[in-house]
Amino acid sequence: MKIILYAIPGFIILILFEWIYGLIRSRNTYRVADTITSISLGSISRLRGILVLGFGAWFYARVTDDYRLIDFPDTGVAIWLFAIVAYDFSYYWFHRASHEINLFWAAHVVHHQSEDYNLGTALRQSGSGLFGFIFYLPWLYLGIPLEIFLASAAINLVYQFWVHTEHVAKLGPLEAIFVTASNHRVHHAQNKIYIDRNYGGIFIIWDRLFGSFQEELATEPCVYGLRSALKSYNPFWANIHIYWYTLLDSWHAPHWLDKIKVWFKGPGWRPAGLENSRLKTATPLEDFQKYQPQISKPAKLYAFFQFFCTTLASTGLLLVAKSWDSEPLILTSGLLFFSFYLMGTWTDGSKLAPVLEWLKLALVFIIPAYLPLNGLVIILFQAYLLISAIALMYLSIYPYLPSNKQVIKQRQ
Repeated sequence: MKIILYAIPGFIILILFEWIYGLIRSRNTYRVADTITSISLGSISRLRGILVLGFGAWFYARVTDDYRLIDFPDTGVAIWLFAIVAYDFSYYWFHRASHEINLFWAAHVVHHQSEDYNLGTALRQSGSGLFGFIFYLPWLYLGIPLEIFLASAAINLVYQFWVHTEHVAKLGPLEAIFVTASNHRVHHAQNKIYIDRNYGGIFIIWDRLFGSFQEELATEPCVYGLRSALKSYNPFWANIHIYWYTLLDSWHAPHWLDKIKVWFKGPGWRPAGLENSRLKTATPLEDFQKYQPQISKPAKLYAFFQFFCTTLASTGLLLVAKSWDSEPLILTSGLLFFSFYLMGTWTDGSKLAPVLEWLKLALVFIIPAYLPLNGLVIILFQAYLLISAIALMYLSIYPYLPSNKQVIKQRQ
């Protein structure tokens, strides 16, 4: 969606502004490794979109062309307002289902893994999820024009960016109608009183109508992240871990009906006979500690450099994707996915990170020969390879020895 693509530079500028503002106010809400993971997951989500022609998109187009009940006009303020409100209504129920049904939670959990709350967290999006489109079909059957409906979806997603911050206080009467930073902080908190509350995208009125609203309380500071923490910066494990655990439960469930039910029950439900196997217990809030492995400062700088270059390259690919054939798209996307995975090995403190990084640089040396790149881009690739190789050689001398994993106490 072009709206989202055009919004990306604004997102990055606002993230930098929030980070600087937090430093000035002595209330920095960013950690490098967590932010790298959040933005990497967002980039992977966007790249997945150019590789996979979603069944939902095909279904939307088919419904709009052949089965709509009403020919709504495709211009005018009224149809746009109707589409935005209609989309948000369906988004509420989809979002609620994503917390109450394991199959949907397996995809949505990615957005809740960050133990920080900042504008970078907003970009932490799932790279999986195939069935959410069914929640929006009624409006297309009714006859909302597809282009307006897809634009409404993009507007909904872009709106949600600004509410992911700790620096905006309550906004008075607006809190009763719109999703704000305050009531969305509640949604991301793992405090018992806040769990599974405030599902709206733009409007909080749905939560007030359907009994899922919870106000942010001054006496109950939000603690962010999952109660059963992921404890990894690996973006691919972040995307699949709930699917994997659910698949194991389905495989080992002694009763065939439970093998199916486990996908449609709520998160945490276990089939009979498996209640105590592979059980991950929730950490009490008073003992909660943020995940942050200790790595050397040069390794952190190297990981950030790779993150910057990979994110820049993935944004460039999104811009040229429509003009490229499938083979260079697949090659480049595969290389970018590998690079995002490697950033997780650096920030997790894996001893394999330097070895795998040399393999990636070899691929970066070979693959561009098969891509439709101009001379300037090839020069940039060569400069990137030179800088990366020199830095890696330095890291082979400077001890890259991850110490025991160090954690930071959650600010109360």
